Order: sequence, then structure tokens, then C-alpha cells
Amino acid sequence: MKTTRFETVRTPLSGSDAIRLALMVFLGLAGCTLLGEEEGSISRGDQAFAKGDLAEALAEYRLALRQGATEPEVHARIAHTYVALRRVDDAREHYRLAVSKDSSWADQAAADFVRLARREEGARDRFGMASAVETALDFRPGISVEDLALPLAEHFSDIGEYGRALPFFQKTLSSADFDSVPGVLFEAAVAYDEVGDCETAVIYYEEYRDRIPAWRRSEVDWRLGNCSFRLARAMRSEGDDDEALRHLETLVRIGEPRNLLAMAYFEKGEILGYRGECEAAMEAFRQVPLVDPSGSGPLVDRAEERIDQIRFGGWTGRLQQFLLPGRDSDSCFPPDPVTDSLRVAPGRGR
Repeated sequence: MKTTRFETVRTPLSGSDAIRLALMVFLGLAGCTLLGEEEGSISRGDQAFAKGDLAEALAEYRLALRQGATEPEVHARIAHTYVALRRVDDAREHYRLAVSKDSSWADQAAADFVRLARREEGARDRFGMASAVETALDFRPGISVEDLALPLAEHFSDIGEYGRALPFFQKTLSSADFDSVPGVLFEAAVAYDEVGDCETAVIYYEEYRDRIPAWRRSEVDWRLGNCSFRLARAMRSEGDDDEALRHLETLVRIGEPRNLLAMAYFEKGEILGYRGECEAAMEAFRQVPLVDPSGSGPLVDRAEERIDQIRFGGWTGRLQQFLLPGRDSDSCFPPDPVTDSLRVAPGRGR
């Protein structure tokens, strides 16, 4: 990024050195650009700023405006002082006024707010950090904040704004060392999950799960199972039974959430049954009463009915099914005109 008017926000200088450098730049600008009665107020403001009396500096700079100063440098001085006071909204307003008169001040504004964001992160004020970064990005959308990407992602996740967290998680994941920070995988997965992108979430859940011991997997298993079940349902509705079966196998393999296991086994039995894998389908249906929390109920009854249909349907049912238009001939179930009319080539992947 090119050098701007306030070197204090572009270099590692801090404390009195930074204040002195800012004062030197301000005084140089004042000597070249600020003429008239407001010059005295600007000069006194620069001196107060150099001494660390920010309230006095701000009063003098604002007095210069009332005396008729219109130069963008005056608004920039006021904005810079507000940044030092951690007053983001006021600083934003005056930097916008400076930029409206001279667009080159946008770089200085962005740099000032990024510096403030780092200061706020150091003080553990993530609300202040996020506000400062967003303001910096208003002035320069492409500015790099890689060192703040993870704190920003975690902040937005903590307040439930997962959509805003995702770009920062993506930036973090592009350069993260997962061996040292595997938790980032889980946090990113949750964000994708919460915005409804289970397809991406399960990838990160699986990778995170592989990196932690079994005794720590309860939460990730619960979330991974939920996402897998939703994906299985979505894939079946699209006619992609192969993908649906893959996601159901994930839920069955991890065994969570337990309240979805019976449904998962039933859905698995349905897919296998329509594909003609009758023994495998019956085995899936037999698991339903074993994992159903109540051990009985409508789903258990349906599973037992399916087992009976496969076991006792006989060749007559198979022949009827073969002759039914639009149906696969290898299904293990007897024909059901209502159900069959709603299914399109069941048992076949896309």
C-alpha cells in the first residue's frame, strides 16, 4: 500500500514517537495549505495532540471549522483524533468529508481504522474491532486484514451472524494450520451449517472429527448426523438415492443423533428395497425397533410391514410390479399405484 499522510498508522511506531511524527506531518501540512485565522487553531490543536491532550486538540480543530476552514486536512485531523479516542462513528463521518473533497484520503482512513481494529483486538473488545474493520473496508474494500480474520469470524459467530462470519472463516481456512488449530474447522462447519449449507458443513465436520479423540466427538457427531440426515432427505427428493444412502450411512456409522437413527434405518431400508437389495433392506428394517426410543410406534409398524412385504410378497407381486408402467422391475416391494406415481426411477442415482 502506498505511503499516506499519517505515517504513524503505517509503521510500527507507537506512543510518543508516533505522536511526534504525526505532529510533524500536520505542522508541515499546515504551513503549506492552511492560511487565515483558523491557522492558529490548527497549530494549537497539533501541539495539544503532540502532548497527548486529545480533548483539547479536538476542540481546536473543530474551532478551525467554525472559523471557516474547508480543507480536507482539517476533517482528516479531526477524524484521526477521533480514532485515537476510539470513537469510530465520529471518525468515520469526518473521514468521509475529507474523502469527498480529496479521494486520496481513503487510504489513510482505511489504515487508521485497521490500526484501531488491532488495538481493539488487543484490548479484547471484539465489537470495537469489528466496527473498525468494517469501516476500513468501507473506505478500501480490498484491504487485507488476514491477521484479524479469525477473531472477526469468531465474533460474528458468537453473535449469531454466521453469514458475515463465513468470508472471514474462508480467509482463515485458506492459510490455517489445522494440526495446531483444529477447532477452526468445527467453527467454520457450524457457520456453514447455520446458514443451511450442510453440503460444505459435513466436509469440515468429518475432517475435524478425524483430528480429535473419540471422547470429544459428542457435539460434532450430533451436528454431523443432523446435517447428514437433512442431506439424505434432500437427495432422495431429487431422485439421487446413491447420495442419500451415503449420507444415511454416515448417520448410522456415528450413531448420532439417536432420535434420528430409527428414521435413518427406515430410509436406508426403503432405498435398498426399491433397488432390489432385499436382504440388505430387511436387515435395515430390522434395526428400526432396536434403535427406536420407544421400541414401538408407527415407524416400527411400518418397518415390520415392509419386512413382511419383502418376505411374503412372492413372484406375483414382482410380476405385477414389472408390468406397472414407470416402475423398476427389481423392487422388493409389491406395487403401490399411489406411491409409485410419485417416485421417478427409484433406486437409481442421478
